[in-house]
Amino acid sequence: MDYFADLARHDDGRIVGVVRSPRHEVLPTGYEGTVDFADVLAKEVHVLGLLGEAGVPAPSVLAWQPRGHPQGISWMLCEYIDHQPTDELTEDQQNELGRIARAIHSIHPGTTVGRPQDPWPTYVVGRITDRLRSAERYSPQLSVDAVLSRGVPHVPSSAQSTDSLLHLDLRPPNLCVREGRIAGVIDVANAITGDPWLELARIRFCGLFTRAFQVGYGLSEAEIKHHERLLDFYELDIAALLTVVAAEEIDDKELLEKSRDRLEQLCAQIVR
Repeated sequence: MDYFADLARHDDGRIVGVVRSPRHEVLPTGYEGTVDFADVLAKEVHVLGLLGEAGVPAPSVLAWQPRGHPQGISWMLCEYIDHQPTDELTEDQQNELGRIARAIHSIHPGTTVGRPQDPWPTYVVGRITDRLRSAERYSPQLSVDAVLSRGVPHVPSSAQSTDSLLHLDLRPPNLCVREGRIAGVIDVANAITGDPWLELARIRFCGLFTRAFQVGYGLSEAEIKHHERLLDFYELDIAALLTVVAAEEIDDKELLEKSRDRLEQLCAQIVR
């Protein structure tokens, strides 16, 4: 977790909202360079506004403030969405998640969000390459150069197909489920503009790329088959990232093993 999240209440106990503040204002990482969470927070405010304008269920921002000086604290006060935390989604909720993901991907902000303004192939290939090189420390047998030579040609370059808003963390912990429905999408810290298939690959990694999700999203089996190699290449992004995070940040041996196994499986599929 990169953020503290606490309920703010009135004196009589009524909830005002959720206060989010970063655990570290500036954090060097082995996979993302140095992350300035004041910038991330500003992006979250912008993205939550875009979601609200598009009718995607998400909390509204009630107030926020970036740090005013090097020792300051950035924070954001968001609307609280009453819900029950969940670790799994029913088939109906998976279908609903597909519809929500499609609605998010239908948002075209008109400007680049959450990443440099490089062309999409330059950005995403560089990102995946950096993460693979970092993960190589924990899986020395990875054939990174071979994977890149096979995978990169599948990355689209058209600006029209790579300018969608992506949430990039659509998992049960970031979904507010109330009375069996998804009442809100939270935690947009990973959001960028790009190719929707990158998001779909991450959803597949999380085990949520089910037929119910695909139907909700509006995907045909033929479309999925056509993009199979691109899905494999894009899924390297999250598999490599979590391999490094599990080893270097949270010391989670189970997550390390799972992520590394999937990373090696994907690489083998791509180069065969």
